[in-house]
Amino acid sequence: MKASLIFVAFSLSLWAQSAGGAAAPDLRGDLQTLRAGAPASAALARQVGAHILMLAESTHEPKAVTVGQLSESLVTALAGHSPAQADLDRLAEDVAQTMHSAGTSTSGFAQTVQDFEKRLQRAGVPAVRARLVAASLQRVGREVRGAEGAPVR
Repeated sequence: MKASLIFVAFSLSLWAQSAGGAAAPDLRGDLQTLRAGAPASAALARQVGAHILMLAESTHEPKAVTVGQLSESLVTALAGHSPAQADLDRLAEDVAQTMHSAGTSTSGFAQTVQDFEKRLQRAGVPAVRARLVAASLQRVGREVRGAEGAPVR
């Protein structure tokens, strides 16, 4: 009986993790659209923002305005570049990790933001612009994470 309860709890945990990551393929698809040469548009930025918000945990949602700023800066920065698929996948994963960063270490969060910035640069985004987009991701992460030292809900 105890083993089956552990199995059920483990299965629910895996299901919850996969349900939270359901939008990551959508975000990857959005970024793939930019790779295919689509121009930056307000509609695409809104779509990217919606897919980013879908990644949020219900108890740790950032403000839609902050996510909108991230999505607009990300779409504008990547437009006109042809990054490798692996870099696009990693950018989407960095966003997903940020959206689930509540309760993670500060150094782990900082590493995710740094990785995001480096991937943008590898995609051809100038360093100054990559830093600005990474700063937008960092603001989203701060809202997800809450105040330093605050207990995780």
